[in-house]
Amino acid sequence: MELRAAAAADLPALAEGLARLPLMIRYGRSAARLAADLEAALGRGDGLLLAVEPRGVVGLAWFLRQGTFGLGAYLRLMAVLPEAQARGVGAALLAAFEDEAAAAGAHAFLLCSDFNGPAQRFYERHGWGRAGVLPELVLPGVDELVYWKRLR
Repeated sequence: MELRAAAAADLPALAEGLARLPLMIRYGRSAARLAADLEAALGRGDGLLLAVEPRGVVGLAWFLRQGTFGLGAYLRLMAVLPEAQARGVGAALLAAFEDEAAAAGAHAFLLCSDFNGPAQRFYERHGWGRAGVLPELVLPGVDELVYWKRLR
């Protein structure tokens, strides 16, 4: 597996793969919408790290290097395709994000859906702590859990 920055040519296939994830379906994120969002993110210079295997892109970490509470980076989306889960792809992407974030500040933040227990356990295993709740921030009936990690 290789970790590298995304290029425009990666985005259509990546969006197609991400759109199949239950999380994206629940949030109403179609492949077309994801592709447009990722293209805009690339244009703004957001961090877009990809996990790539011989058969193609299998994971993404999309982040902002700074700005969250004026203190640190924000992991906007981390997703691993089902066929690549439980193989260390997420851990590698998270570590790469944390390295990028540490270069810009001492803190990192992310949001995790209240219904996504596996993701909550994943972040907690990697040293992230729950710092708060944003009730129904994105979807009615779904709270977003604020996670924080001190990087240095």
